[in-house]
Amino acid sequence: MDFAKTRRVVFGVGFGLLGCVLVTLIGSLALRAEDHADRVAEAYQGFQDGKCKSCHPAIWREWENSMHAKAWVDEIYQAAAEQVPDRETKCDQCHAPQPILITGVGKMPRLRNRQREAGVSCLVCHLDAQGAMHGPPASAETYFHANVTNPVYRDATALCSTCHGQPSVPEHDQVSSFLDSKFAEEDRSCASCHMPIVNRLQSTASYESIKGRKHTWRGSRSVAQLKRAANLKLEYATGKVSVKLESKTGHVLPGGTLRTIILEVVLLTSDGTQHQKQQVSISAGNENRLLPNENRTYVFDIVSGATGDTVKARLMYQLTPETPESAWILMAEAIHIVP
Repeated sequence: MDFAKTRRVVFGVGFGLLGCVLVTLIGSLALRAEDHADRVAEAYQGFQDGKCKSCHPAIWREWENSMHAKAWVDEIYQAAAEQVPDRETKCDQCHAPQPILITGVGKMPRLRNRQREAGVSCLVCHLDAQGAMHGPPASAETYFHANVTNPVYRDATALCSTCHGQPSVPEHDQVSSFLDSKFAEEDRSCASCHMPIVNRLQSTASYESIKGRKHTWRGSRSVAQLKRAANLKLEYATGKVSVKLESKTGHVLPGGTLRTIILEVVLLTSDGTQHQKQQVSISAGNENRLLPNENRTYVFDIVSGATGDTVKARLMYQLTPETPESAWILMAEAIHIVP
């Protein structure tokens, strides 16, 4: 028997079989990748056609009134971004990002080329590369997409850090300071304050209301949220006003580098005439933002008030450097009547 010839035949047959397997495997993977791409495209088309809205009407109503929905079309954002030469690498990718479960949780997002007007949409936080939608436990079944229970939604901080925790984009890096706060130590997350728990039907496939997180992401555009962010305590002595400013936020205050909070102290006579006014600006530019849960006391020299005069301390929020004083939002107030 010619063993060398036999070995060549066996080797040739084996290599041929291996080649067939590899070709089949590569073809299968290519078809699967194409199938996944089709499913992702279907998800985008479904969003465009209103399928998210029709199946999740309650959640959709919350989202469409949020700043996430307006992230791209917001006039304030567009005006600010137009002043940044390389906006596509520093700004835009967080205002119209590709799905972050595809590009990577916690990694710098990538700017998408379609549906930018939808801002931070359902797909941004829930769609994966296979076209499935991820969410917390108890997600209702649906025929339109696959559901995947993902533990990342139990503590949303990692998810939120994708856009709100990039040190290279300090304008919206709130997560870095949050991680060093007592709030993080208490197992709280961004969602604890910005996505309060609500009972509602999760979808039209639900038969009963369940607990979920409200998709509103209340922040600096919410007066109610701003009023919860800080407290003021005022003490008056002849010639001195002491104001204790207490931050109740889980991150630096104010949270964005374009935001400013103004602490103002005024002395009003008994007939309401303003006698004296002093202000302190707190901002990233002034390098005096409050740390999470920080208490800080400011002492103002003030003329002695007469009986019946009013000493008033106010904390106000200036959304952008261009926001006029008439549009500042009152966050907290403390009043003392001179006895």
